[in-house]
Amino acid sequence: MSELVSSSRHCCFRPVTHCIFELDGLLLDSERLNTRAVQQILDPFGHIYGFDLKLRCMGKPSPESADMIIDSYGLPLSRTQFQRLHRLHSRDHLGSVGLMPGAERLLRHLHASHVPLALETSGSRESYDLKVRPHAQLFEVFQHAVVGGSDSEVKRCKPSPDIFLTAAARFKDPPEPENCLVLESSLLGMEAALAAGMQVVLVPDPLLSIRLSAPATLRLRSLEAFRPQYFGLPPF
Repeated sequence: MSELVSSSRHCCFRPVTHCIFELDGLLLDSERLNTRAVQQILDPFGHIYGFDLKLRCMGKPSPESADMIIDSYGLPLSRTQFQRLHRLHSRDHLGSVGLMPGAERLLRHLHASHVPLALETSGSRESYDLKVRPHAQLFEVFQHAVVGGSDSEVKRCKPSPDIFLTAAARFKDPPEPENCLVLESSLLGMEAALAAGMQVVLVPDPLLSIRLSAPATLRLRSLEAFRPQYFGLPPF
């Protein structure tokens, strides 16, 4: 679904009261850092981190994505070794990951409009803390964050709906799932949000085909193009 086609159908979108934001790739430019770290691991073995595999890894906890990459390329590494190398290649940059275009404006607007906001990530608490530290003041707009990789209540990872149902249940005044709007960048996140009964705005890698993103409620090139009024939220 293209942005132009989707936006012309905004009258069909359900009004919502709460929003749940993904961290990596949507708010923070961390997927680029992750891709670079993986490629640095693959370089000595002569492999290129392919886009199709990257799509399948996006949204998964790091242990699962490590296993997928190791298996796909037949790497002579254990999961522990892979994750250690990944931390080595990325740790110096985790604390300086920038915001994606449109993220700050949208978050501040929704917060000022008293829209309850939550944050979710499939990563670990350690990684989460490093990445959000430079943006701590901005991230105070969120009522809570569900860090799936370190949260005992998130039993199943994406594409299961657990992380979104948990995020909805932890709002101060928990809404019904259908009253939540999820903003995501990964296909697994899209599938998980839909499985939770929520609408989902997908802001994917521009190389992602329209066909694969078709189930999303709305696909956008950037958060800069998001119009809150499409979902009954206060306009800019």
